[in-house]
Amino acid sequence: MSSSEVDHLVSENIKEHHGEIIYDANGFIKKIYRKDSQLNRKIVDRWGESFHFARAYKGDTFEQSIKRHEQYLAVKLGLNEKQRALDVGCGVGGPLREIVRLSGAHITGLNNNGYQVERCKAYAKKLGLENKSDYIKGDFTAIPRELYGKFDSAYAVEATVHSPKLEMVYGEVFRALKPGGLFATYEWVTTPNFDENNPEHKRIIHGIEEGNSIPSLSSYKQAIDAAKHVGFELIEHEDRAILSECHVPWYMTLKGGFSFSGFRMTRIGRWTTHKFVYLLECLRIAAPGSTDVACFLNKTADALVEGGETEIFTPMFFMLLKKPTTA
Repeated sequence: MSSSEVDHLVSENIKEHHGEIIYDANGFIKKIYRKDSQLNRKIVDRWGESFHFARAYKGDTFEQSIKRHEQYLAVKLGLNEKQRALDVGCGVGGPLREIVRLSGAHITGLNNNGYQVERCKAYAKKLGLENKSDYIKGDFTAIPRELYGKFDSAYAVEATVHSPKLEMVYGEVFRALKPGGLFATYEWVTTPNFDENNPEHKRIIHGIEEGNSIPSLSSYKQAIDAAKHVGFELIEHEDRAILSECHVPWYMTLKGGFSFSGFRMTRIGRWTTHKFVYLLECLRIAAPGSTDVACFLNKTADALVEGGETEIFTPMFFMLLKKPTTA
């Protein structure tokens, strides 16, 4: 069998089990997508409605820590029922719905994943939030021009890391805000502890980038510089992963020792799930390729834990930014 025939068989297998394939200019796989893809459903099944991390207080459940992390943004933005806000990369809308319920603000969710947008709409209808939210399928590096200058505030929850360059998404958010508008964001960045000359540090960060389809992780300083470059004023910034004695690290949800409700996301829980999925696949109960997806997610989780333990990576570098009133 020729190499081209092998490549074709591999591509067809990926397409059948995981979705449509999009290649970059060099012929490498850039994106795999299908509205009901196994990876999409696996993430929703594991992580619930909010695709992000959170530090916790001792005794918290996973759900409590997640909601507090989302509410923090609403408080910092000072949102109220008279305002309109933009959720940049809204996922299936977990943070959006929590912030709507807390603040009463009307929020527009922006997401380039059609399947997730439909999930957002279904949740909004089910929970009676249709009049307080709307959803747009679109690219946050190319926000529709009709939305420019329409929002009092905007926020992003671990979403903008998927932008090729932070300036691209920050610039679009800047344009979408009214003069004087605020933007609050949690960013995935490398911390001051990251040493680019340390091979072990580079291995960990590469694992995070590869496992999460990230072009390149920015440093915390690069994130600040990108925001200033497009015109934002930096009001405050903080690495929310830095702990006090009463806190539990964000990565404990992946490592263990957090709460029983999060057991399936811990290392032991993930190993158990992986073996169970493998058995189901062998019995032809689970779809072919399910084990590969589970293995992929497990390796990604391990890299994230290493990044957290070494303190060279944070998924919650918080910035509060302001568009000048004269802009």
